[in-house]
Amino acid sequence: MISIRKLISCGYILIFILIGMIIYCYQYEWKKLEVLEKENRTTDELRRHVNELNFRLTGFSLLGETILEWEDKDIANYHLQRMALDSMLYYFTSIYPFERIDSVHYLLEDKEKQMRRIVQMLDEQKSIKERIARQVPAIVYKSTQEQPKKLKRKGFLGIFGKKEEAKPTVTTTMLHSLSRNMIAEQQAQSRRLSEHADSLAARNAELNRQLQSLIRQIDGKIQADLQKREDEIATMREKSFIQIGGLTGFVLLLLIISYIIIHRNTNRIKRYKRETTNLIKQLQQAVEKNEALINSRKKAVHTITHELRTPLTAIIGYTALMEKGNDADKKEQYVRNIRQSSDRMREMLNTLLSFFRLDNGKEQPNISPCRIPAIIHTFETEFTPIAMHKGLALTITNQTDAVVLTDKERILQIGNNLLSNAIKFTENGSVSLTMDYNNDTLTLIVEDTGTGMTEEEQQRVFGAFERLSNAAAKDGFGLGLSIVQSIVAMLGGTIRLESEKGKGSRFMVEIPMQTAGELPERINHARIHHDRTFHDVIAIDNDEVLLLMLKEMYAQEGIHCDTCTDAAELMEMIRKKEYSLLLTDLNMPEINGFELLELLRTSNVGNSKAIPVVVTTASGSCSKEELMERGFSGCLLKPFSISELMEVSD
Repeated sequence: MISIRKLISCGYILIFILIGMIIYCYQYEWKKLEVLEKENRTTDELRRHVNELNFRLTGFSLLGETILEWEDKDIANYHLQRMALDSMLYYFTSIYPFERIDSVHYLLEDKEKQMRRIVQMLDEQKSIKERIARQVPAIVYKSTQEQPKKLKRKGFLGIFGKKEEAKPTVTTTMLHSLSRNMIAEQQAQSRRLSEHADSLAARNAELNRQLQSLIRQIDGKIQADLQKREDEIATMREKSFIQIGGLTGFVLLLLIISYIIIHRNTNRIKRYKRETTNLIKQLQQAVEKNEALINSRKKAVHTITHELRTPLTAIIGYTALMEKGNDADKKEQYVRNIRQSSDRMREMLNTLLSFFRLDNGKEQPNISPCRIPAIIHTFETEFTPIAMHKGLALTITNQTDAVVLTDKERILQIGNNLLSNAIKFTENGSVSLTMDYNNDTLTLIVEDTGTGMTEEEQQRVFGAFERLSNAAAKDGFGLGLSIVQSIVAMLGGTIRLESEKGKGSRFMVEIPMQTAGELPERINHARIHHDRTFHDVIAIDNDEVLLLMLKEMYAQEGIHCDTCTDAAELMEMIRKKEYSLLLTDLNMPEINGFELLELLRTSNVGNSKAIPVVVTTASGSCSKEELMERGFSGCLLKPFSISELMEVSD
């Protein structure tokens, strides 16, 4: 699994690469913009030249309108303007054919020549006018010096005759001559001027056409360049927007993904921290629990060892006395004391076994119908003599006659423990037991006027192997209330304690249970041994003393019992003889009871596949039901009596 640091590092590296790509795109687009700006500046320069060309052409055209008033300086100015226009036209050779520009240059030069000729003819007309102006005064003066003669009439008295015709004078002759010459020159000048004007008009038309074509083409070039630049800029902007937008969006996506990954990993780290913290707490609690368990086990071992030493010491002591003594009466007393100590040890061991099975969840309730009055009767029969012997008033009250479905033995165990503790720790006063059944709940209340408990003692009293100060001189392991609490929990009930130091205690147990149908009155019969179908029993155990005890117990009941200590010997004996029952220990060094049962059922030796097998055990790790499910025919818990042995053998 990739660590969070590597993921974050890879994410940052990828983001930096994308940012570098964005910067590169910006720089690339910036350079393209610079190129376009440069081209735009060139286009703007071209446009400026076109505008200047238009301006100069307009000015140049207007100069020709005042040609009638031109002087030498105007002709020189016209020539300078024409030369400047020529120079400007050559600027456009990159976008307009040189031949066309040269043609325009020729037309401008020819126009200038025509203009010069027109100006020259105008100057000649002006000189003619000046010459006329100089000759006319001389003719006028001369005409004033001549006296024309008076003409006489011919005929009588000059009346009826015709006048004589006057002869032309010199002045008249001069005027006529001047008039003819001037008219001829003017006509010639007018004709030449008209020719030059026609030629100039043709040249102007061609020049205008050429210039218009030039301007249109240049303007079209400029407009095309501008449109191209605009298209390129639009395309570049669109492309830049797509690229930069895409990269930016990808970066944002990566940032979002990085945030999600980091957030998820952060939450995972937080969860791991919480889980680690919880695990540490659980481990600490487990360590504390284990320490408490170890201390409890140490305390339990110490308590068990201490409590078992007393009856064991009595057994060993009375056994030694029996070996040395010869008095029959004393031996009988010694035997009773040994049996009493053995029963006490068995009771202690049964208590320990019950506690450990309840503590490990190995016990299950055995639900069956039972009468509550029968339970009350059992309590009265067992505890009334004990209370009377101690001088206590025992009150047992039953407020119901219901028949319920419950585990009768567990209910008796609860009542026995509570009543025995109440009687044990009450020196004077009274002890009471009240039982009631209402709303599908059995209520059992035990009250006493004993020593009572403090708040701190009430918290400790249900602990395993817990012995309060008032129990230091009493027999027992301190498991009674712990067993009661476990049984009540197993049956789905609750137990409450109310106590006050010096005034007594009150235990209230509530257990849910259902009612059952009416049961017929039971007739108590003594155990009757039916005719046994088995005659020969074989037992296997690694303890030869226990095997000898089994052999003697069966012998007292008239049953033959063979014994062996290993599986090979057992199989050999089964091969030679058919037995009706096999007793085996559950835990043996070489082979355990489960393996032995499997060996028997898979072998084809004698009646090994069909022989009933009863298991004997001192372990509380398996219940009777579990052992029966594994294939055993019965279960005998150690230690056991002859009656228990015969009962399981039946």
